[in-house]
Amino acid sequence: MLYYKNYNGHEIELDSKKGGSGYTYDKTIYTFDIETTSFLYDNLTDKYYPGSKYLKLKNKYGKDLSSIEFKSTMYIWMLGINENVYFGRTWEELREFLQMIDRNSPNKKFMYIHNFSFEFQYLKSYFKFNKVFARKTHKVIQAEIPEFDIEIHCTYSMTNLGLKYLPDLYDLPVKKLSGDLDYNKIRTSITALSKKELKYCENDCLVLFYYIKLELKQYKHLHSIPITATGKIRRKFKNEVYYVRRYYRDKVHNAINTDPYIFNLLQLAFAGGYTHANYYLTDMIVKMVDSWDFTSSYPYCMVAFKYPMSKFKKCFINKLSELNDRFSYLLVVKMKNGRCKYQNTFLSASKCLKNTLSGARYDNGRLLEFKTACYVMTDVDAKYLIDAYSANEDFEYEILESYYAKSAYLPKEFVNFILDCYEDKTKYKDVEGKEIEYAIAKALFNSLYGMCVTNIIRAMVQYDNELDWLPEEDLSNEEIIEKLNYQGENGFLSFAWGVWITAYARRNLISCICKLDKYNIYSDTDSLKLHPGYNKQVIIDYNNEVKRILYKVSQDRKIDFNRFQPIDSKGNRHLLGVFDYEGNYLEFKTEGAKKYVVKQINKKTGKEEIKITVAGVPKSGAKALTSLEDFKDGFVFDFKYTNKNLLSYVDNQEPITIKDYQGNDFTITDKSGCCLVPTTYVLGKKEDYADLVSSNRVFYKFNLGVVKNNQFVY
Repeated sequence: MLYYKNYNGHEIELDSKKGGSGYTYDKTIYTFDIETTSFLYDNLTDKYYPGSKYLKLKNKYGKDLSSIEFKSTMYIWMLGINENVYFGRTWEELREFLQMIDRNSPNKKFMYIHNFSFEFQYLKSYFKFNKVFARKTHKVIQAEIPEFDIEIHCTYSMTNLGLKYLPDLYDLPVKKLSGDLDYNKIRTSITALSKKELKYCENDCLVLFYYIKLELKQYKHLHSIPITATGKIRRKFKNEVYYVRRYYRDKVHNAINTDPYIFNLLQLAFAGGYTHANYYLTDMIVKMVDSWDFTSSYPYCMVAFKYPMSKFKKCFINKLSELNDRFSYLLVVKMKNGRCKYQNTFLSASKCLKNTLSGARYDNGRLLEFKTACYVMTDVDAKYLIDAYSANEDFEYEILESYYAKSAYLPKEFVNFILDCYEDKTKYKDVEGKEIEYAIAKALFNSLYGMCVTNIIRAMVQYDNELDWLPEEDLSNEEIIEKLNYQGENGFLSFAWGVWITAYARRNLISCICKLDKYNIYSDTDSLKLHPGYNKQVIIDYNNEVKRILYKVSQDRKIDFNRFQPIDSKGNRHLLGVFDYEGNYLEFKTEGAKKYVVKQINKKTGKEEIKITVAGVPKSGAKALTSLEDFKDGFVFDFKYTNKNLLSYVDNQEPITIKDYQGNDFTITDKSGCCLVPTTYVLGKKEDYADLVSSNRVFYKFNLGVVKNNQFVY
């Protein structure tokens, strides 16, 4: 790595973007990264501490941390010019270097930063930005620095992966180094850095350089590389289907709803995957638990079922028995005196229409029972949800509004595209020498669903160089209508399809849960964790039904059935959509949605190991547990096991003089930045859920058999 003053220019090659907004740009791959120090200033004592001392200060001050100010400073920046990486220590030096580069290459330039949101928080105080594209406040995907004609793209948004995973996944010739930079030490722009530390800094830029080189093999031009992970599958789909198949374009345009009221109903009907724990079994350690997982649940639903293929029109349906299979329905349903028939509950309280829920009892965000509740539902959801909540004799429901659209399979061109992606993913899996092809194919296949639920009608996220992030503003009615009309003329997918995809996936999972009810301990989108004694015939019957459905689709659509079950490198076929047996857990315990722990046998070592899935806690947090008994309310996952940080955005930072770990005094002048401090995670439940779990514990017993030699004996 070279000090930036050693830069003597570099050879420039130019490329051109054709079309209406065409331009000529520098083909050089520019990469950028910074290293920063987080520290804490106590304005009561006029002392400062490394960010790593945050938890100790928290223990010292208790809940009152009002005297503690979060601070941050950049102490080294790295800027890669292809495989050559240069560095500097101050923002003034960075500006000088960018001026040097711009004199050498006055053309448009592309720069890549991993997790651009982090660097943006620092850069915004020293550079003016144009065309800031962000999905949420602070979450920057793309922006321009017009002063130097630089367009910056976030490689995290391209990959949805941490930088450390890219080298192994894509077999890059460099690795992200770890452990060579102690983040507990306070460093400033005058802190001396060792060769080992400088090498650590250099490699972050080199990883990005080789990753972008890999992307160029597929996309040829820097301007052609999609800026998001779902953008890649959208690009591929448009090029292979949308732009070349007139029949497909006609089909999709007919299915896109441009009526604002209908679009609002579709948004209200949309829900994600079903994730929930059986409250009767929450807190219990269950032995010999089987885990089953759907094979590509969403893609299966996309090829197997029928979807709204026309614009929705109003109709007058009073009962579910009046629904016609030739149509898809969007329903506004009011229910009274509902109570769930099952231990597992399904209606989400947060999806209930505003001010319509009364007399409710809750099961960790789901409804156990209610006096009144009103929902917007697809016909797919309504058919099983209304039945599931009809336990009371005085239960009744009323369809307040109903809309119908013609129902048909997704266009054959789309289905074939999905099957092509599935075949690519399957044939490359575990093939030596094809790791990169597999990584690319898997990422594309996993993005299929994401592109179907991309919603362009969303609040505006705007950044102003003087005012910073502006409050998000909802679109006006005129803007919504304009965007919907544009989508109707130019859209390549219907948002309604995405709504129905998740509805089908939930139905498939919940239909099995209802049959296995008290044996189902936990469910998450496409998986089941089942107590010993469950009826395996339910799984067998479901898989047989998947095969029957796909065989019928293949016959109806004249698609070779083997396309739904491609062959892997070992000659085995993998049928789309069936339950796969993931294995057995010696012990399993859940504390609620996205919170569970398992003990299982490591297949490589043959030894027992504990693994966790907890939203907000890395997998490494399992090291904190000595047994599943530890996994309970109040348990603290310490930073030393998780390495999880709390990020605070720092603005309007006043200059402050601090001493680095080498004894050097330096005045910090960074105006903005990010302060990272260690944090813990405390396992727990909301009070009403804890009461529900404890009150039902004494009423639930299994008398099914015993465990002998790690096997369940009935």
